[in-house]
Amino acid sequence: MLEKRRIKQLIYGGGYLAVIFLILFFVYSIWLKSAATCFDNRKNQKEIGVDCGGSCPACEIKTLSPIAINWTKYFSADPKTIVAAEIKNSNSSYGARKFTYTFDIYDKKGEKIKTLIRSSFIYPEEIKYLVEFLEINPKEIGNVQISFADFNDFNWAPKEDFSKPEIESREITVKINSIDNKIEIKGIANNKSAFSLSKIKIIAFLKTVDNMFISVSQTELENLAAFDKRPFAISFPKGIGLTSATSSVFLADPNKTKIYIEAAR
Repeated sequence: MLEKRRIKQLIYGGGYLAVIFLILFFVYSIWLKSAATCFDNRKNQKEIGVDCGGSCPACEIKTLSPIAINWTKYFSADPKTIVAAEIKNSNSSYGARKFTYTFDIYDKKGEKIKTLIRSSFIYPEEIKYLVEFLEINPKEIGNVQISFADFNDFNWAPKEDFSKPEIESREITVKINSIDNKIEIKGIANNKSAFSLSKIKIIAFLKTVDNMFISVSQTELENLAAFDKRPFAISFPKGIGLTSATSSVFLADPNKTKIYIEAAR
């Protein structure tokens, strides 16, 4: 009789433990267990790979090449400074809708004197120029460096959804003021795309006779309709030397300019 009572106690105790376990499991599953995400290092929620595919970013993004820095320079705009960088997205199938870039400015002793943080975008296979004006005397600068952030999986977009607009610069002319040698470049921005562009940034580099960059300036246009065109003018800082028959090759040649157009939808 005593043995049967113990068996019943064990059965009832096991049942109670099972009920408690189910309650605790339910509470854990609903309130405590972390939900599946695209960053949990697990292949779940119908992902094709670990944290990619399905409801997560495409697995192809995991193998994308980082944005390359071709060069970083700074130019005198006395008493200010212009910093510029040429970067390249070598990925043919993806562009970045948004990323953050940081210009760090150092003096001649190697100490950081300025940090400038901005955001931008880059299309697939695009060579892009980033230009910023600083309230710093160029004589104080020893070095300029650029770095990137926020190239996360969700900021990358496939080419079919984020392709570069078709836009061109036409009828480029260079005008030189004979009094102060100030250089002004004029032209026409032509939107050849079938959609309007919210903002257009036009960057012009002035080069020497042997194609060395010596100065840069820019201007912006807003709301350029599809298949529309609009004139633009870019003025360079004063004091840029001009080439002549006897001048140094390090002086600017107004006949050698490089125009880059950045267009945002």
